[in-house]
Amino acid sequence: MAKLALLVATFALAFFLVNASIYRTTITLDSYEENRFDAIRKLHYLERCQWYMQQETGGISTYNTQLLNSCCDQLQNLDEGSRSTGLKQAVREQLQEGQWESEEAKDMFEVAERELRKCDLEPRRCDMQSRRWF
Repeated sequence: MAKLALLVATFALAFFLVNASIYRTTITLDSYEENRFDAIRKLHYLERCQWYMQQETGGISTYNTQLLNSCCDQLQNLDEGSRSTGLKQAVREQLQEGQWESEEAKDMFEVAERELRKCDLEPRRCDMQSRRWF
């Protein structure tokens, strides 16, 4: 009986330690995500990238190098892990501000995916899973 009690106590202790480490990890991730969004907010949700996306999808066929360079500068101010998140947020901001047709919104996601490659920044690809909204 004593062995059984010792075994149950050991499992209970192990369970407690695992739960404590999971909780600590969750807090760390939440803090990291909050720092990411703070950096993106400070750049006004990559407003220069939004302008570039709007030009590229709004029917203006002129390729504006200066606007793309401004977008690249904003993206470079973010750490590598925040760039895709920032671009996704920039697209969301654009879609909330204007009246975009479904096809135009799809084009905007494609333009955002290409921006990192055009800016020659890592990551080279940004998977815009939000495209499923349309």
